[in-house]
Amino acid sequence: MTGGSTAIAVFDLDGTLTRRDTYLAYLLGFLRRRPGRWFRALVLPAATIPYYLGMRDNTWLKATFLKTVLGGVSRGEIDAWTERFIGHLLAAEIRAGARRALDRHRRAGDTLILATASFDFYVEPLAERLGMDGVICTKAGWDDHDRLTGEIVGDNCHGARKLRLVQAYLQASGHDGSVTFYSDHHSDEHLLRYVDSPITVNPTARLRRAIAGSGIPMVDWR
Repeated sequence: MTGGSTAIAVFDLDGTLTRRDTYLAYLLGFLRRRPGRWFRALVLPAATIPYYLGMRDNTWLKATFLKTVLGGVSRGEIDAWTERFIGHLLAAEIRAGARRALDRHRRAGDTLILATASFDFYVEPLAERLGMDGVICTKAGWDDHDRLTGEIVGDNCHGARKLRLVQAYLQASGHDGSVTFYSDHHSDEHLLRYVDSPITVNPTARLRRAIAGSGIPMVDWR
């Protein structure tokens, strides 16, 4: 994958740049703002059972949570909550090591890309605030009245599909430099093995086992 003069640094979001899962935090924060929607969320613990039993996949589970908590909510209300949520993330949830890595790549003149399974309605403005040059993420559907439908549009940017989306993005944008990818999660093993310089950040136990003996470095960003 080498051959160009511009290096590319791709960053996962949840557990890599941030200390926790941003999607669940986003949904829980919204429910605190709209307590009348808590009754809708009562079904969600049961919805995780078929997922953990292998009867449903990550795409189904993610869309179920989206539709249950945010289905029918207007873009204006989403944007208002997103602004507050991003402010909190930037103030308290971005890892110190992540900030140093972003600054290092930026000083080197590298292209910075955020690649995450989380949704575009808060990932894109977050990426802008972080100074990213590009975003690859999961996209949510909106109806004719500019309200969230709870559906996923296109691919869920997760697992092997995340690798395909990153490959398509790089090809379409003309990037041909060496690629570094940072991730904490085992679902990103496909992408970690694809890039020129894979780096695991505070990796999950499953990812540690998957890369054992591979020579892929691990870093602790705290």
